[in-house]
Amino acid sequence: MRVPKSLTELPLSLVLTTLALVSSAASVQLQQLTPANFKESTEKGLWFVEHFSPFCVHCRRFAPTWEKLVGESESEIPSVHLAQVDCSVHGDLCEENGVKGYPSLFMFENGKKLEEYNGNRDLKDLKDFMRRYVKDGKATVEVDEPELPNLNTQGRVLPIHDPATFTSVLEQGPAFVKFYAPWCGHCKKLAPTWVQLAAHMKNKVTIAEVDCDAHGSLCASQKIQGYPTLVYYAPGVRSEYTGGRRLDQLRAFAETASEGRLHPLHNDADLADHVREHNVVYLFLYSGSDAEIIKTAREASAPLLGSPPVYTSHSKELFSHYGVPETAPWALLAFKDHDLDKPAGHFHGAYNTPHDAMKTWFMNHRTPSFLELSADSFQSVMNAPQEPLVLIAAVTENMQSKARATLEKLSKEWRSKTGGSGELNGKQVVFTYMDAEKWKDWLKSMYGIKKHHDEDDLDDIPIVIADHKKLVYYDQDTSGHKIKVTSQQKLFATLERATAGQLHYKHSQNPVERLARYLNHKLTYVEFYVTNHPFKSVLWIVGGIAVVFYVLFKWLGSDVPNDRDYYKASRLD
Repeated sequence: MRVPKSLTELPLSLVLTTLALVSSAASVQLQQLTPANFKESTEKGLWFVEHFSPFCVHCRRFAPTWEKLVGESESEIPSVHLAQVDCSVHGDLCEENGVKGYPSLFMFENGKKLEEYNGNRDLKDLKDFMRRYVKDGKATVEVDEPELPNLNTQGRVLPIHDPATFTSVLEQGPAFVKFYAPWCGHCKKLAPTWVQLAAHMKNKVTIAEVDCDAHGSLCASQKIQGYPTLVYYAPGVRSEYTGGRRLDQLRAFAETASEGRLHPLHNDADLADHVREHNVVYLFLYSGSDAEIIKTAREASAPLLGSPPVYTSHSKELFSHYGVPETAPWALLAFKDHDLDKPAGHFHGAYNTPHDAMKTWFMNHRTPSFLELSADSFQSVMNAPQEPLVLIAAVTENMQSKARATLEKLSKEWRSKTGGSGELNGKQVVFTYMDAEKWKDWLKSMYGIKKHHDEDDLDDIPIVIADHKKLVYYDQDTSGHKIKVTSQQKLFATLERATAGQLHYKHSQNPVERLARYLNHKLTYVEFYVTNHPFKSVLWIVGGIAVVFYVLFKWLGSDVPNDRDYYKASRLD
């Protein structure tokens, strides 16, 4: 038999590996999924799917383990199906599933991707991961999620040119919209990333854009005040995106937001893993099988856009462990800063609890109590919708470990003092630290903080309490001295006065900058009013002109002599 020349030119290692895979497949059936059968196959039950490439060294090393896992799981974990996707052949499918490297292992349930496996690739850990999703019938409840529409079928950015198209796009389903101006430098820089995002979100989310120079009235109706402004729309939700603008950050946000849903806890023990993984986690506990309360919780959590995640359970053990009365039909718990023992907040509801009350609670507890303020987290904290007060510690590298531990402890004490919410006098307080070297120019320009290389004590760390929305800050305590983190009592007293607006503040901008910002705000308001009330605006303008002419007429008319009076005055009789 003559061997094809193309085969003789292949690397020997690849040929041997391929032959080994074929040989092993004879004893164990390795199910292959393709774009033609992937959706149909995974739409029912649990599926643990390996995405691989035969050219990947790690994949070839992992192949014997995967084969053994497939063989042993048939009898040990029969409720979980195992399959593979060859990314060298089906690259589009792998990209659609969020594959970033090989091999990538994902757990799917009823057609929805639940989690990526990031543990060790040994048999025991893989089996433990699979068993986590095997339902024990105790804590798991089926949550009927609505079908997601098929959007952005071309994987391209959709330009929006008029209000009617804008409304139509939003009615179809989730849309991520960029409002921009052609002359804006930041907009030009974002443009290629936005095109890439549209390709990544194909069949998931509409990625659109509006040119605010050409369609100013549409942008004004959406209260756009700067460029670029990125807004995510979903049914009943409008959320301005304030995170980083790298492709991976935008993609992660869009995917999480579009998949925003309630996640059933498969086992009580899984809660610890979720709290360890996320800065903030919500747990929705409810008794019975009330489908209506599940629907209400889903609608109330919609503005979160999937972050923080909301997990659901009707486990009696969790009810008891967290002290939820058995008479309560449902309860919401918030876990922050990876603390599983003591919820940061709790809300025991009743059947007649207003929908808005649940929604407000979700929004008020979404920000972590403590975190590093960096380029990735800056916008979500400093420009958060709830406009928090942010305690900022400018920390040098040699003091970071000690400062982090102190601030984390203070944040927990403050949270405890305020009933878990971290909010006082309507203002939430977030404890943060920043790299004093990396952000030295910004810290100096905003708060007058100068970095000192000799900082070796907690008392030396510069501390400010910032209200970024108003561009003001506090750098002195109630006694007029430098704020210190070593005195909890004095620090908390300072925070109380600051949240109540009873403490002297300083401006982050000089008088000229403040005047410019004030005038810009007023001009923006005038533009918005004229755009949305053109008829009233014309009446105001015409009325103003009429008043000006009337005043000028009266003023000038008083200086013009009356001919008759002049004539009388010229006579002696």
